[in-house]
Amino acid sequence: MLIYRFRITCEEHDGFLREIEIQPNQTFLDFHHILMESAELLHCERSSFFMTDRKYKKDKEITLKSEKRQIRKYDDDLDRVVTDFVTLPLMKAAKLKNYIEDPHQKMIYEFIGRDHFSFHIELFKIFQSDGIPSYPRCIKRIAELPKKTEQPAAVLNAPVAPKVIIPKMVVPKVPLPKIEELAKFDDIVEDEHELAEIETELEGFSEVTEEEEPAFDMHEPHGEGNDDYTYGGHHDADEEDKLEHIEDYEDIESLDKRLSGYDQDTDDY
Repeated sequence: MLIYRFRITCEEHDGFLREIEIQPNQTFLDFHHILMESAELLHCERSSFFMTDRKYKKDKEITLKSEKRQIRKYDDDLDRVVTDFVTLPLMKAAKLKNYIEDPHQKMIYEFIGRDHFSFHIELFKIFQSDGIPSYPRCIKRIAELPKKTEQPAAVLNAPVAPKVIIPKMVVPKVPLPKIEELAKFDDIVEDEHELAEIETELEGFSEVTEEEEPAFDMHEPHGEGNDDYTYGGHHDADEEDKLEHIEDYEDIESLDKRLSGYDQDTDDY
């Protein structure tokens, strides 16, 4: 029983390596499953195998799901390039032996899901199996592919803060007077006699105001010695000198009575 041994590397991550053994009569779908299992790939949305030349130039495509592709090709009968739609072969129906044409056949495997990876595949050994192990299988595994950080799941039944709606201030609209209503004032005629009487009354009011203006007499203090006075009563200079030395008084209560006049507000005088 012949066995194909493929070496798989990843374009995006150097160091990643897998070696997989598979039988020629097994399908590309079997190859797809062992690749996903060995590389720990999940959530596959779309994937394809591409048969390539020795420089990994893509040629035939084998898809996981049924797809139609638009291709441009030259039509010999029409002698021009035409556009055509073709249905691509499916992995579950395509066997490896029907597509391997070179003992060092090269392929590209593209995985599209939560992550997107592109793998280079090369057939580097064909041998006869002596035992009856289960195929396909991964016989060599080096390094792992980076995994995206899982997003935390939303907490169910979490309290939702109520929205605070700030009411808008409504400014009442004051209706403007209509032009027809304003036109009524155009018919008003000024009474010259009435205006003259009002002016006469205003002139008489101003004359009375000037005659009745109150006069305040400011009495000048008599004598040169009246400049010195206090709010609490008259006292001579000797007493002021004595007030400067409060420690000379033994009777504090009598001192408080004498100085009680200083507590009064100056606005009262």
